[in-house]
Amino acid sequence: MSAPELRDGDLESPTAAHARRAVRAALGVRPVRARRFRTGAQHFVYEVALEDGGSVVARLSRPADRPIARSAAALSTRLRSEGVPLPRLLFDGSDQPIPVLILERLAGDDLGRVARRLGADALSEVARAVAAAQAIVAAGPSAGRYGYAASAGEAPLHAWSDVIAQNLSRSRARIASAGLFDHGLLAPLDGIFARLRSALDEVPATPFLHDTTTKNVIVTDDGAFSGIVDVDDLCFGDPRFAPALTLASFLGGWAAGGPQAYVEAWLRFAGLRDDALFRFYVALFLADFLGEQGQVFNGNRQRPRPARLLAAFQTALRRLA
Repeated sequence: MSAPELRDGDLESPTAAHARRAVRAALGVRPVRARRFRTGAQHFVYEVALEDGGSVVARLSRPADRPIARSAAALSTRLRSEGVPLPRLLFDGSDQPIPVLILERLAGDDLGRVARRLGADALSEVARAVAAAQAIVAAGPSAGRYGYAASAGEAPLHAWSDVIAQNLSRSRARIASAGLFDHGLLAPLDGIFARLRSALDEVPATPFLHDTTTKNVIVTDDGAFSGIVDVDDLCFGDPRFAPALTLASFLGGWAAGGPQAYVEAWLRFAGLRDDALFRFYVALFLADFLGEQGQVFNGNRQRPRPARLLAAFQTALRRLA
């Protein structure tokens, strides 16, 4: 397939116009409009409606993020072949001047947008499907190394506690840069981290999908699970990280007020424990959300919710006391 026509301005911030051109060049069909998904923190992702009434997803990246686009394409091919419910990759343009992947548009929306409208049975079935997908990934290879990588051998860190330390350091730096909260806010979490560090260092380096949370799990309005999107890499460590992030989102993040029973079902189907480490991860991610306040990611500003987030974080700390 030929590369889409490019202009100099496209290279830094891919636009809806570029998404339409990419789809037309790659698939040979006429797009009629493109709508950007506003949840992306790194890529520029558009739903592109087609003349025939269908739609596809065009995921564009900056040239500097080309390795991530290549990783996403390779993982999509491998994980789909193993049975992980990812959208079909219709066109791999990760080597083009503006990296672009064109993917099947799964029916539905992010779980966090529909979860409060779903009944207990539907939520349980979605949790079962996500746990099953995670089980496929967990059966993959591990090199005993930790952190975020496309393959086991590329995982960058020697201990799971190093991943946690990096997460805390990032949150602390963001909180300091935004200036919305006291710089000592994370001190209690630092103390809990020190207390749990030996237990964290016993965690096996299990591969898992780290972004199957209130985002990237696609569910229809009537509760049918469609699949999982936006898999750039894996995380190697404790698979409870993903359900903990989901619970943090329901407690104080963008999906606040969502059904905590969904996370309970996920843990149950996966045979995972809700213990001190799990609750520490929940507090860790609430601290991460606090760090996102006042930040702009990829042109997407985080909706301010400092009071609610701070209350959720303090409640999570008290549970760990």
